[in-house]
Amino acid sequence: MSDSKHSRGSRFRDALAIVDPGASNASGIALSMAEACREMCEHVPTASFAHDPTIRLMVYQLASVVGVADYAIARYTTDEAACIGLSRLTQAEALRTQLTNDDSC
Repeated sequence: MSDSKHSRGSRFRDALAIVDPGASNASGIALSMAEACREMCEHVPTASFAHDPTIRLMVYQLASVVGVADYAIARYTTDEAACIGLSRLTQAEALRTQLTNDDSC
């Protein structure tokens, strides 16, 4: 979605909406992943896609939808808890919690 429809930090809420109740539309999940990546690049350019819990949750759900999900439930639960916590933070607090790595924007 465009920036006018999505606020910064909305990827946390989007990830949670995708995994609970469990989105089943692969293209919708993929579009949300693209939007989350765009948000990260625009607002947290040093953020790591591989370390972002929203991206991992969306990947897990997409893998489940397409039948390739044999992921570690412990990691899934950790990512879900991180999204719940980060969705409650202010934008500035959420930005400060982001990890960095080589796969940034």
